[in-house]
Amino acid sequence: MLIQVPNKPKTENRKPKTPLAARLLEIALGGVFLYAGALKHLHPQEFAEAILAYQLLPQSLVGTAAAVIPWTELAAGLFLIFGLKRRSCLLILALLTGSFMVVLLITMARGLKIDCGCGLFSSRQVGWGAVLIDAAFLVWAAVLYWWELPARGES
Repeated sequence: MLIQVPNKPKTENRKPKTPLAARLLEIALGGVFLYAGALKHLHPQEFAEAILAYQLLPQSLVGTAAAVIPWTELAAGLFLIFGLKRRSCLLILALLTGSFMVVLLITMARGLKIDCGCGLFSSRQVGWGAVLIDAAFLVWAAVLYWWELPARGES
């Protein structure tokens, strides 16, 4: 007579569930970038003019930047909302927001008074307000990214 031992469920490959608060924050952040990307995508000429006003890219790259940035925001925002590739999306959004902050700070140091082209608010000037909002988005994405890291000892 054989005695069967019930199989224990394998827990080492299971990823812990993301707490509801973190998921809601991810959805909200994804929504912010989805909205910003949609506005830029729907108004490509205005966004290209905003990029050109920064005077940081050669004119030949302005069209490429005006096409790539909105699609990056749209894709990362949408994926984050649906919970797909969350860590990758959070990293992309943190890097994107960090680069926006650098551009804003360079522009402020150069003394240019231009519209930031941020896509969230109509005609928001480059200044400390825009930098602080981007800093908040950067911290938001970084905290959520850190939250998604596997616990020590897990693979």
